[in-house]
Amino acid sequence: MKLEGQFWITHNGNDVAGEGRIALLRAIDSTGSISQAAKAVGISYKFAWDSIDAMNGASGSPLVQRSAGGKGGGGTQLTEAGHALIAAYQRYQQEHALFLQRLGDAEDVSTLLEFMERLRMKTSARNLLFGTVVAIQNGEVNDLVEFQLNSGDRLTASITHDSTARLQLQPGVAMHALLKASWVQLVAVDYRSEEPSDNLLRGEVRQVTRGSAETEVSMELPGGATLVAVLSNAQADGLQLSVDKPAAALVKAAHMILGRF
Repeated sequence: MKLEGQFWITHNGNDVAGEGRIALLRAIDSTGSISQAAKAVGISYKFAWDSIDAMNGASGSPLVQRSAGGKGGGGTQLTEAGHALIAAYQRYQQEHALFLQRLGDAEDVSTLLEFMERLRMKTSARNLLFGTVVAIQNGEVNDLVEFQLNSGDRLTASITHDSTARLQLQPGVAMHALLKASWVQLVAVDYRSEEPSDNLLRGEVRQVTRGSAETEVSMELPGGATLVAVLSNAQADGLQLSVDKPAAALVKAAHMILGRF
């Protein structure tokens, strides 16, 4: 796997230089002029000056100095510290590239990156379940996708054949399922579904939060995955839900949104 990344040099908690600022310093060194250097790297003169001031202040010693005018006129030059910063950045950039190469060669990097992507993912659906495709039953319009959660529980989703192809789903592919809490229907523990594709899940109630009209219930499946359901207070009262007691949930196969990274 090829990885790409950038790094930034800081000093005492202050940003000193990244790729853009190093490019500006190099342009100043080659042109001897801030205005010409700004044009060379595609920034305004003011932004170039602001960047120089920030670098000078953060580094602890000036990186750029103005030379007095004379027969040849004045100009701008890098200080010894400025040259040292460019050399150090180039050296560290090479080390950074080697680090990314070694990281990309690591066997577990895909799992690590997938986990990091999950941490970044945000959705309005209360239930976000991760798993792996086990089997796909193709239909003329809709496909039944069976997948196993990382906790071991198995579910079936009904999606269009076009969606299956677009997501490139096949057995062994990692994916995730989104479920709105209102799509999780709590039923009696002894409930039996007549629809083969329905997902009838059994577990234990872990939390019950009652509002003025609705009740939110958190249910833990045997493998450790959690489902959140929202139902009316009357329905909750009828099911006599309480913490650590058995519970059952019905999820229609069509009420699942599948996705993958």
